[in-house]
Amino acid sequence: MCGICGLLVRNSQEDQISLVLHRMNNRLKHRGPDDEGFALFSNHTQIIASGNDTNQNSLNSIRNYAPKVHIDDVKENAFRIGFGHRRLSVIDLSDGGHQPMCTAENSDVWITCNGEIYNYVELRDELHSLGYSFHTNSDIEVLLNAYLCWGTKCLDRLNGMWAFVIFDKQKGILFGARDRFGVKPLYYTLNKYHFAFASEHKSLLEMPSYLVEVNQSAIFPHLAYGNVELEPESFFKNIFELMPSHSFVYNINSDEFSVDKYYSLPINSQNPSFNGSDFLLAKDKMYNHIENAVKLRLRSDVPVGFCLSGGLDSSTIVSISNELNRKQQLSELSGGIKAFTAGNNSLYDESNWAKLVVDNSNVDWVNTIVTADTLFDELESIVYHQDVPLFSTSTYAQNRVMKSAKEHGITILLDGQGGDEIFAGYPTFYTSYFNQLLKKFDFKTLFNEFSNLKNSPTSFSIYLKSLMKLGLDGTLSSSQKKTYSTKYKPEFSLISPELTALNQDKIRFSGEFSSKGLNELLSDYCTNYYLKNLLRWEDRCSMQYSIESRTPFSDDINLIEYAFSLPANYKIHQGWSKYIMRQAIEGVVPDPIRFRKDKKGFSIPQTAWLMEKQAKIKEIYGDLRSLDTFHCVDHQKIEKEWNVIFSDAKNFKQMDLIFRYINFLIWLKLFVAPNP
Repeated sequence: MCGICGLLVRNSQEDQISLVLHRMNNRLKHRGPDDEGFALFSNHTQIIASGNDTNQNSLNSIRNYAPKVHIDDVKENAFRIGFGHRRLSVIDLSDGGHQPMCTAENSDVWITCNGEIYNYVELRDELHSLGYSFHTNSDIEVLLNAYLCWGTKCLDRLNGMWAFVIFDKQKGILFGARDRFGVKPLYYTLNKYHFAFASEHKSLLEMPSYLVEVNQSAIFPHLAYGNVELEPESFFKNIFELMPSHSFVYNINSDEFSVDKYYSLPINSQNPSFNGSDFLLAKDKMYNHIENAVKLRLRSDVPVGFCLSGGLDSSTIVSISNELNRKQQLSELSGGIKAFTAGNNSLYDESNWAKLVVDNSNVDWVNTIVTADTLFDELESIVYHQDVPLFSTSTYAQNRVMKSAKEHGITILLDGQGGDEIFAGYPTFYTSYFNQLLKKFDFKTLFNEFSNLKNSPTSFSIYLKSLMKLGLDGTLSSSQKKTYSTKYKPEFSLISPELTALNQDKIRFSGEFSSKGLNELLSDYCTNYYLKNLLRWEDRCSMQYSIESRTPFSDDINLIEYAFSLPANYKIHQGWSKYIMRQAIEGVVPDPIRFRKDKKGFSIPQTAWLMEKQAKIKEIYGDLRSLDTFHCVDHQKIEKEWNVIFSDAKNFKQMDLIFRYINFLIWLKLFVAPNP
């Protein structure tokens, strides 16, 4: 797990790219404090350089990619391409894992990579049988040889999370790729003078040719719905996200840049009758896939810990890891299983569920109680590391879990992110499944599911409400949606009429509800905005504390493809969500958790916190509102109704919007205001 950056000079500028690259890499220090490296290339020469944080073992190394000079001592201004790297050492802690890297046999192909290739042991064996040599225990050396062997098709063989860029001198290209579901981030900018890429937006702000500017089209979706990075263009104008399952090629000779999608998730869209004997076979296969996904992600040369919310997904990962360790003492868990929870002493607190797992396993448990007391003291730091405005306080709770793990000496955390998206864990998925049954005229199954809604986190009234919203979305014009939104969604009245008018085409009623079939909707969640959004919060929260977060349900390709090969009625059955998962983990996860009917997510008493801290919120609002030159909200209305809004919990939607707005103001202060 690391931070990467790089640039290509398209047109000559006076700026020395070694200095620019150094500044870009410094912005990523939190992602990789263990080592630092640079590689600079011109038409006739290359220099491998160190930085202030380069590990001493790397400096003493005799490998052909070991640093030879400090980056500040590189004076030549003729370099056209530069790579930077920040390393968090988790596999092969020696100098062999230093990056940027080339192989011992081929110094014409270089890589800078962020991520982990979990099946690197199996790939190394295969490549070795094909004649490739290995001189380290690094998964990145395996990835580099995989590219040498299979070219860009190497992506098809990878199981894991990654964002990397390769410079292939012989072909004259930069080849970059991001993992299938967006666990690891990668951003880029392209202008007249430079092409540049980085793990985080803030690194790209160091480009001398980049003028910091707000992407105004991103403001309304964030304020109205809490959406961030719906489109490839980020909150920063002209900084783009390389989307999950996509790769790029920059042809240096022809100066051409192209982006392609290299993977599409296959899904089962059929609607067969439920077959009990087939299901029994499927649930056994499912357990094996989950177990193998967890086992692969325990591979590490540093201590591994676990996020434990008390929900089904994180409880499954901890419980399976406990079983694996019980059967065979794993070196990665030699210090015991350490699990970290965020409690909050409220009705939303799930610590009691987490404790059931702890009591059922051999777990060393740390329950961190999060309160509103320090939230606003740390908000600027969190927004800085996120690079985007927050949409809820749940990110703060997740941040505290990561901080607690770091304080207890943990470098890797396994988390349950993604389980809801592949197994249908959210109430909204019931609407999709019921609509699928209606379209297939399967009234018998539909009636049975309605009869068993007592097992679900949804209700028949919510289903009817979703149908109404879907109907409104399909029949109302943009101007009608605007009128109805202002009338029936009280938070919309706080957004400035000008901003709403400019974004009429983005107003929607259906929200998360969809008329798509269940597996089709799940695929949307996994491959488009939703899961990617959650994984971004996860990545930034963990990397703020130099922790690698691993998510078996979000990137194990064998597990995910098997889950999507199963029919919808294996996922929602007799009212139960995530049915096949619940059945597969029988005897491993405590039954009270296995049969939980509620769905809380990463729940925080946000409304109570905002009411408690309204004076602090008002102070931030007053200090920063002048930064909003876009007139995003109706300041007069907000100030007039402030006391009314924050006096009643029923006004939680208005409070949520104001919280999102002050986060937007903080983001402007950190990233836009300092850049005239």
